[in-house]
Amino acid sequence: MEILTKEWNSYIESMKNAFSENRDWQEELDGCLEMAEAAKNGDEDALLDFVAYKANHGIDFEESLAFLNKKADEGDIFALKTLGFLNCVGVFNPFDESKHSLVDINTDESEQKATAYFKKAFDLGSVHAMVWFAMRDCIHAAAESENPEENTEPAPSAKDFLKAEKSALKAIEESKKPGCDCTPEAMSTIYYWLSRVYASKNPVNPIHDEEKAKYWENKYEKLNQELEESDEESQPIDE
Repeated sequence: MEILTKEWNSYIESMKNAFSENRDWQEELDGCLEMAEAAKNGDEDALLDFVAYKANHGIDFEESLAFLNKKADEGDIFALKTLGFLNCVGVFNPFDESKHSLVDINTDESEQKATAYFKKAFDLGSVHAMVWFAMRDCIHAAAESENPEENTEPAPSAKDFLKAEKSALKAIEESKKPGCDCTPEAMSTIYYWLSRVYASKNPVNPIHDEEKAKYWENKYEKLNQELEESDEESQPIDE
């Protein structure tokens, strides 16, 4: 696989130009250059990271997607999670908005693909994928549509609330084990949605519990605060 393609070099140049106006781009630029260099030198882990980054940003998209699908077919958990996230959140490129249309996340096809990728990663032991499964259950049970008349999703049942609670608590428990591949950001999000499940006043909700809702909301806020403080500490100090 060619590393320093025309699209990649163009992306790097755009980032360098952004850095001239905004120092916040420097860390990402340095990371991209280091990742590309390691991939070029034959580091297989760096190559997978590199291709995943390109896919998420729509760079050399067809080739990147084919590479990830090949690795996913081989049972690579990182490739499976990358493809799952890609079909959940889509492509984002801050320098080329046309890339955003490469994946339409508002289709049944994308939803089915995301579910399949996450399920395979989950079956292979990925707690991160398990958290996303649980998050989907929680969102379905607790989210309230701003325009109910336009909502084509079936209304949640009592079983949906119980399923959401069970899957979320299981994922959270698994995340405590050594070697967990889940991120703090993902855990923060599942805490938030579990609190919403308990807080939901839907008449069919058999587990409505304000005390539990507050407990998980506090966990969410505490972890978010820790993440913000960590980000502040990592920022360079201007001299």
